[in-house]
Order: sequence, then C-alpha cells, then structure tokens
Amino acid sequence: MTTLRMARPWRDPRTGMLMLRKRVPTRFRGVAGVRGDTVKISTGTKDDKEAARRWPDVLRQWAEREAEWERKLNVVVVTPERAAEIAARWAAWIAGGAALDTGGETSDIFEPLDLPEERKPERLARLWDRVEAHAKEALRVAGVETSHETWPVLVTAMSRVVQAAYLQADLAGLDLSGNRAVRPLDAAREALPSVPDGPAPGNNRVVPTVSLRGLFDAWKTVATVKPRVAAATGYIVEQLAEFGGHDDAAQIGREDMLRWREVTKQAGKNNNTWNNRLSMVRQVFIRAVADGKLKADPTDRLRLPKERSTSWLPYSDADAAMILNAARKETSPALRWAHWIMALTGMRVGEVLQLTGGDIRQDGSIPYIAIHEDDEGKSVKNSERRNVPIHPALVAESFLDYARAVAADAPLFPDKRPDQFGQRGGRGWNLVGKWVREKVGVTDTRLGPDHSWRHRLEDELRAMEVPEDVRDAIAGHARKTTGRVYGVRGEALSRLHRALAKVPLPPEVEPHHGQLNPGTALSSARDRAAA
Repeated sequence: MTTLRMARPWRDPRTGMLMLRKRVPTRFRGVAGVRGDTVKISTGTKDDKEAARRWPDVLRQWAEREAEWERKLNVVVVTPERAAEIAARWAAWIAGGAALDTGGETSDIFEPLDLPEERKPERLARLWDRVEAHAKEALRVAGVETSHETWPVLVTAMSRVVQAAYLQADLAGLDLSGNRAVRPLDAAREALPSVPDGPAPGNNRVVPTVSLRGLFDAWKTVATVKPRVAAATGYIVEQLAEFGGHDDAAQIGREDMLRWREVTKQAGKNNNTWNNRLSMVRQVFIRAVADGKLKADPTDRLRLPKERSTSWLPYSDADAAMILNAARKETSPALRWAHWIMALTGMRVGEVLQLTGGDIRQDGSIPYIAIHEDDEGKSVKNSERRNVPIHPALVAESFLDYARAVAADAPLFPDKRPDQFGQRGGRGWNLVGKWVREKVGVTDTRLGPDHSWRHRLEDELRAMEVPEDVRDAIAGHARKTTGRVYGVRGEALSRLHRALAKVPLPPEVEPHHGQLNPGTALSSARDRAAA
C-alpha cells in the first residue's frame, strides 16, 4: 500500500521498547479486530541501532496486516464456479513453488474421502482441519474473503485439489519417472479453470538483486555527513522503498521516480520539499553508480524549480519584551538564558543549548561565546567555528556569574536532554520553542519561536549601519570573503563587540543594575525604518 508518511520507531514510555505505532485507516476499522484505532508492532529491542536493523521486517508485518484487512473488506459470494477458480489459483500457487504446509500429515489423511469405512470422527476432524487451513490460504492467495454461508462451498471445492497436492508431496521423493501418477496435482488442475503458474498476486514480493536499503548502508559507511542527516536520508530511502513496494534498486527507473514526484506534489508538498527528498536519495544512487552496483542514476534531471521560501518574521518590540521579561522569571536554566542569548547574539537555538561551561571565554576585556563542534554531541550548521562577543546587557543580567559556576566540560543547560543522536542542541523546539507558544503566548505562526531572534538581530544591526561582513560573522552565515575569519580574537573580536553593543534591548525591558538601554536613546530598528 503506497504511503508518503515517514514511519519511525516509537519508544514505549512504559517498557522502553521501540516499536511501530500506526493508526488503523478508517476504512479498515470494522475488520481490523483491534481495540481502539492504533496498532503497535514491537521491534523486540530497546536499542536504536538494532531497531533500525529490524525495521524493514516490522514494516513488512504492517504491510501484511493491511493486505489482510483489504482482503477481509473484499467479501464475495462463493458460487461453485468461483470456488473452482479460487482452488485453481491455490493449486497454481503451489505448482509455482510455494511451500505446502502439511501440518505433519500425509496423503493417508484423505482416505475417508474414498473409503466409507475410514470415516471415523477423529480422522474426519483431522482431514477437514487441513482442508480448511488451505481454504483460508486460498482466500489469501485470491485476495478475497467469503461469507459464513458460502464457506462450505469453497471447502468442498478445495478438498480434492488439496488431496492431490498431498499425494504429489508424498510421491516427490520416489523414483517413478515416466509414471503420470507422480504428478497428481497436474491432473487435478486439468479439471479446474485455467490459471497461470506463479506466486499469488498478493504475495508477489520482489526478491532484490540490488537492495536499496543495502545501498543506503554502503553510502552511510563512506558519507561524511552528520548523524541527523544520515538518519533523515535513511527515512527518505525507506519512504521510497515503501512507495515502490519493494527493495530492489535495480528495478527503480526514471518512470518510478516521476510517479513518486507526482504523488508527492499531489499530497500538497512544494517543489522545495521534493528537491530535498530527491537530493537525499540521489546521493545514495550516485554512490551506487560510482561503486558499479547500478548502471544508471534514476534521479538525474528530476529537480523542480526552487520556490521562494516563506521567511520567518522578526520579533516586534512587544513580542520580544514579553519573551525576555517572562524568561527573567524562569528557574529552568535553558528557559532563563536561551532566549536572552539568542536575542543578543543571533545564535541558533541548537548552538545555544549545546554550550558547555568552557565555551564561555574571555579575550582581554571582551567576554565571548566560542561556537564550535569540537566536542562530541555538538553541531554547527556550516561546520565553521566562530566567536560571538557577549552583549553588555547579558553581562548586566549576571549571565557570566551563572556560566562561571559551571564546570568547563559540563553542559551550560543541563535541563535540556540530548536528542536521539546524542546532541544536546537537537530538538530545541520541544523545550524553548514550545514555551514561547504555550506559556508566553506568542502564537503568531509567522514567527519562529527561535529563528525570529536571528531576523530581529539582523534588522537591528542593519539599522545601525553595521557592514554586511560583520553581520554575517556574528550570525554565522557562510561567506566567501574575510567575514569567515572575523571574531577569532584581538581586533576582529573587538569589531564584532562594538557592533553588537549598539543593539538595544526592547523598550519595555528594564535594564538591570543601571545598565544603559540604547533603546531609551534610540528608537527601534522598525521604528526608524518606518520613519
């Protein structure tokens, strides 16, 4: 069943087990036979890596459940003619190589069909138990379900063909070449409707010659990307496999990718979302072509024109003041300081939340924050280190006193737990972003609870006529100029400090300890721009 939604392991908060948790589609709820509307399939492990290894099998189990529910919805009235057709499909399935589960019985179990004296209750019960088991199997092969009233019609039609299959299984090991009796199932099929040999339509799984998931694993071993990017790529590769219904990369062609693109667009995703997904799977295919595992890259020339992104708006003076004043009342270290730091440095939320005590440093008279990914669990968007001076207002708020009490290798904000990749800066929204929406009450969806600080600071610096290279050095924007090396130490750091010190607090935020708020002497950037 085609799905575009990414399925990811969910950890049961009670047991800690990782599992698939999915909502039963509405159309299946009458036949699913589950309590509530959610199904959970356990991976049988609490370990993330082991769960990832077992994940394809869990997804296969989910697909099989959906197929079973679909079959139960397709209830048909089984006439003798339809029963013969279903029996013929089952016989073709067995003839095509499917395993015959005899339940430990032999063809002798069918003697009561031909010998009245053998029709004893115990033998009849064993006989019909096997026939009914194969009749249910035949319904799955045909992809249908029957009503209780017409079930006996199918069982009767199946009895002789099942007998022939058991007899053929018994004779398979005997040297009876040239004797037609060695193929009783073939003889039985001649009396049934003609259907082609082969696997059941509903079980026609592709046996991969070049596993797509295997290609991803090979790419991952040589890729120089961050764990989060590798995981995101894995989710998209899994999504492609689910969409195609198989794991054979050699069978994925340009037409399949075009169809995936069409369905993605029909689901309301924009061009940028498609391009992002495409770029992830494309790097896996390119690696496979380079390694000689595939002949061609099916993702070539499938990018769409880039759409103009909707940028977050900067915080207004009123919203900024609400957040900063609310943060002053918090006892949680992350909530007390994260927004103040973002407001006055332009740092990304992940860069702030991953700080350790040793990242708060001093060069002469200038305190600064060292932003880097030297330590395990730290990540910077463009992987380039930079130093950002600490604004005088942060000093007045006693931030340095707080930071100096933290050990050099200890997290500055211990209340922020690391994410699944071990990064303390990951998923910052869950802590500081949600707080802005739910507790402070800034609910305008055009504002990004964390990112709007960067836009506000950019506006403030631009209003102060701070040069672009200095603005980029503060914000950490990648540049091809000397802006990349600003803020290391000495005069360069002093230049950044002088620029940041011009940024005022919002007018409604009262400075601490007599600190002069430039906002009392200068109107905000937005007021000046509107003048």
